[in-house]
Amino acid sequence: MEKEKKRKFAHSISLRIALPALLTIVLFVTATFLIILPSLKENLLTKKREMLRELTEIVWNIAASYEKKERTGEMSREQAQKEVANIILALRYGPEKKDYFWVNDMRALIVIHPYRPDLRGEAVPDFRYPKGKNLLEDFVQIVKKQGAGYVDYLWQWQDEPEKIVPKLSYVKGFEPWGWVIGTGLYIEDVNVEIGLIAKQLNAVASIILLIISFLAFYIIRHTVLADRVRRIIWEERERLLRALEESNERFRSLVETTSDWIWEINTEGVCTYSSPKVQDLLGFAPEEIIGNNLIDLMTAPYEMERTRVIFQKLILSGKPFTGFEHTCQAKDGRIVVIEKNGVPVFSDHGELLGYRGIARDISERKIALEALKTSRDELHNSLEETVKSLASAAEKRDPYTAGHQMRVDKLACAIARELGLSEQQIEGLHFAAVLHDIGKISLPSEYLAKPSRLSAQERAIIKCHTEVGYEILKNIHFPWPVADIVYQHHEHLDGTGYPRGLTDKDILLEAKILTVADVVEAMSSHRPYRPSLGLETALDEIRAGRGTLYHAQSVDACLHLVSEKKVDLTTTAW
Repeated sequence: MEKEKKRKFAHSISLRIALPALLTIVLFVTATFLIILPSLKENLLTKKREMLRELTEIVWNIAASYEKKERTGEMSREQAQKEVANIILALRYGPEKKDYFWVNDMRALIVIHPYRPDLRGEAVPDFRYPKGKNLLEDFVQIVKKQGAGYVDYLWQWQDEPEKIVPKLSYVKGFEPWGWVIGTGLYIEDVNVEIGLIAKQLNAVASIILLIISFLAFYIIRHTVLADRVRRIIWEERERLLRALEESNERFRSLVETTSDWIWEINTEGVCTYSSPKVQDLLGFAPEEIIGNNLIDLMTAPYEMERTRVIFQKLILSGKPFTGFEHTCQAKDGRIVVIEKNGVPVFSDHGELLGYRGIARDISERKIALEALKTSRDELHNSLEETVKSLASAAEKRDPYTAGHQMRVDKLACAIARELGLSEQQIEGLHFAAVLHDIGKISLPSEYLAKPSRLSAQERAIIKCHTEVGYEILKNIHFPWPVADIVYQHHEHLDGTGYPRGLTDKDILLEAKILTVADVVEAMSSHRPYRPSLGLETALDEIRAGRGTLYHAQSVDACLHLVSEKKVDLTTTAW
């Protein structure tokens, strides 16, 4: 009887162990065919969609690069569009190299189609609507609404017009030319790939089922070991719990002794945890902080509203943030500048619970930065005054050109801004323009004030002023190539300038800009040996030399500034 009971007990244990194994097999089969395969198909389709987007972006960027050449004058629009069309017609991808790109315009007419050149300038029928509809209108609507997107429709199978199949395409608008660039994939291709994956998955599933069956039998035969394993698991669990407790204690010690204030808040900005460091930082005990809104409690009154709005936006964004600074008022009234860094905390379901982060006192750093800024500004002002003094000394040698350097500076800097140069480059150009004639300080004053034209020998001496200027400035450690700009401001793109006969590629952009400004100002101003030639004559000169003597973009910018009256060349003092 006892033996029978044990046998039944053993049988029941085996059955209880076997049932989960059988359930596992059922779940495995269900998961494979009802979850994994559909998920694979969806993931594959997602990847294909992303591939379509990336491929379209590549072609869009190609078009953008040629459109840039059109804008810079390297080629006409017709040439640029023709080059892009040739590229698109030649592009193929996919296993059989039959997948392609096309272009239609915003009127829903075909511009480029590699398989159907006969459709150029035509609408394309939408096979989903027997009464007829232009498929390209869907593409145009997507581009108008969101700039780019995906479209499902029916289209011919590759180069077989009679075979109509479902297709998914990605289109993106190219606004400068009014184009819609697109490419697509056949849903059938995705289904074929899924079929291959399904076959492989079936083979793997069969092997796994055999393994699971063997494991179930193996588990039943080793029921006796279950208790021993269970004891080992419980012992390991106890060990892990102890280790976790030690880890928590270690973390608590670190939090309480770190030099930074560690805090936690909920989505309303209310503090849910504060480390003891807050007392050293702001004079508040942790219990005074917990349950209160950090911004309302500590922000200095004069910037309360601004700080609250900014901090609330950071919290609502649900993203990590760093370097958030605000001015706090400590419990004893002290003003402290703190910097906060925080990371979002989410629940297991992805719900934002709040933020956890650190804060530190940066008051001394802010004071040091402000002092550094003040010192930098003072140095810059000193440099500005020194440079203007040097320029004034040079102008005193040549009183007939008083104000020339200032007017050249104004025009050159305006051209540089029109061209989009950085403020750093413009500042360097400013100093070079103010000093560009500093070399004249070494020239005989009778040459500079001579009321008649100079002789060839005198002109040769005058031309030395760029080299003299370079020698004067080269050992001054400007953060910009001021000496080189001054050295090159009489060079021409074709090598006919002086003193070194440099060509386009060897001349600094700032020097090219300065050359245009210098020519315009000099020709439109009075000189001892001639009256002013007039602004129009000066502009005609740079127009005639555009691209050969003078930098084309600088000439265009100068002409625009003068025509729009955005620059005044009559000012004669700083």
